[in-house]
Amino acid sequence: MTESRLFFMCIPGSLDLLHDLATKLGASRFVNNRAFFIDFASRCAIMRKVAQGIRLLSNSFSEKLRSLCAHYRSVSEVCRMLGLNRQQFDRYLTGRVRPSQHNLQRIAEGFGVEVSELIDPAREIGRPARLKVESSRDRMTSLIDRAFPGDLKRLRIMLGYYHTHFLIPSDPDEVTRSLVYLYEQEGKVCSKTIERTGPHEEVKEILKYEGMATFLGNCIFLLEFETLSADTIVESILYPSYRKSLDILTGLTFGMTSQVYRQPFAAPIAWKYLGRTVDLKEQLAVCRSYKRTDVRIDPRIRKYLNAAGLSGTLSLGPM
Repeated sequence: MTESRLFFMCIPGSLDLLHDLATKLGASRFVNNRAFFIDFASRCAIMRKVAQGIRLLSNSFSEKLRSLCAHYRSVSEVCRMLGLNRQQFDRYLTGRVRPSQHNLQRIAEGFGVEVSELIDPAREIGRPARLKVESSRDRMTSLIDRAFPGDLKRLRIMLGYYHTHFLIPSDPDEVTRSLVYLYEQEGKVCSKTIERTGPHEEVKEILKYEGMATFLGNCIFLLEFETLSADTIVESILYPSYRKSLDILTGLTFGMTSQVYRQPFAAPIAWKYLGRTVDLKEQLAVCRSYKRTDVRIDPRIRKYLNAAGLSGTLSLGPM
């Protein structure tokens, strides 16, 4: 009885209001029943405690979630790691929405913590168990995404097949012609290159490269990995063509010689555009070594390579 009196003392006129409401509903006899007030007050007290518990639980969860996210560079990085929608995750952070059991489990597994650590206000949350692995992988992915493909719109104009020409470090009078293919895959511009020696050479060799291209700072950068021997990375930097029709791209290439000491070298390089579709067998058949004065090489490319002079390549051996 004391609890019911205290309850109604806090609400002036509550008894009269309750009686009027009960009369309209045909339940005035319950209002006059002392047990009704005791039960009603008790239920209200329980509801208040439940509401306070829900608020405490919600605040505790959102605080712990913000604490876990603080170990990462951004909320977007966390959302990518967990595979959750950013807008929905923001509601979890502010405490406006509680995640479903499925998403709660996903969040716990993503951070490498237990579900009970997230939802139990009495338990403290520490550093994410998977912080080092996930953040390291995300940083590398972020760097690659930032660097490649750069200006994709500009790169798309240059997709297709090319014959590449560069001076051979061991013999400045020789030019190597290779076939490279630029294509788009999942928002990235990738490359495949085949390089081989000519039929006149004693030891025939085929090199295959795969890589990615990017357009940054008004230049094209191509980074390739030799997939057969798996011991060489080659980089080429090219100037884009400003002609209405794609024709010749020029620049420098950096790689390793195939000699005993495998010296790094730099040489001028020229790409001649062949088209979006070609006869691969036909174009590969003309990939080999040529004399730099050979008329089968486009005269503009010969002029560009000859302008480099006999010291057109730079190759450094070990000390």
